[in-house]
Amino acid sequence: MPFLLDLIKLPFLCLLEVFYFVFRCRPKKEIKGQHILITGAGQGIGAEFARQFADMGNIVHCVDIEEKLVNIVVEDLKSTGHKAYSYTCDLTKHEQVQKLYDDVAGAGFVINVLINNAGVAFARPLHEMTLTQIQHAMNVNIVSNLWLIKLFIPKMLELNEGHIVNIASLAGIFPLKHNTDYCAAKAGSIHALSQLRSDHIHTNLKFTAVCPFFVNTKMITGIKPPMTVSPEDLVTKAIRGIREDQEMVIVPNFFRVIKVIKDIAPSLLRSMAKNARSRGDINKFVGQRMSEKVQ
Repeated sequence: MPFLLDLIKLPFLCLLEVFYFVFRCRPKKEIKGQHILITGAGQGIGAEFARQFADMGNIVHCVDIEEKLVNIVVEDLKSTGHKAYSYTCDLTKHEQVQKLYDDVAGAGFVINVLINNAGVAFARPLHEMTLTQIQHAMNVNIVSNLWLIKLFIPKMLELNEGHIVNIASLAGIFPLKHNTDYCAAKAGSIHALSQLRSDHIHTNLKFTAVCPFFVNTKMITGIKPPMTVSPEDLVTKAIRGIREDQEMVIVPNFFRVIKVIKDIAPSLLRSMAKNARSRGDINKFVGQRMSEKVQ
């Protein structure tokens, strides 16, 4: 009987979600002249965040483990008259993360928006991963997020303003084959912001989790359009969500309805996912070749 009630409620809840999303009317705050720190900014989503925020008139602080890549992004921005700074940092090394903070704060910069974007995906069954690989994945995908927030949030609280954004994933909401570590980390990334939002509900701090499907970057291979979204499209929608102070940005929008199904009728979603995996391109997802770098 409860299952039948859930099925009866499901179409109404889906329609309500669609109606809210299409006809929502939220004021968009201006983000201009602010200091934006972006991790994983040497390419892909992070580089696109840097470009779009710089085009809006902000000062971008680009962080990446690859010095050459992040320098190219920053030099390109400077060549077009934008203000940008580059930092090389291995986010799995806490002393390097601390130095990153010290360099930024020591230069007198106050970060207004923190974009935790850096991530890795091994795309391997958990039982085939080494402990070192698991620790590396968790350190990049969730521990670095928490550590950066811990360092930069005190000043935001002092000023009673700031926005923290975690680039999570729909894998933090739905299962993804052979990505137990990744799903766990991204779920933690989402729920960490939920807890921070609750802890600081009486402040003006804002927290947004961005949850995309597959994004067409070097982080994934094997998945092709239309199964993927472009970094440009994702970042455009993410920035709109940030300006609207949305708690969660889901891309593509269709998955907002899928999330409702998961919340109301999880067994139905599991059946749908099983059928999708049996015939879809999702089985071709192989992630980064991280196993060759991290043993």
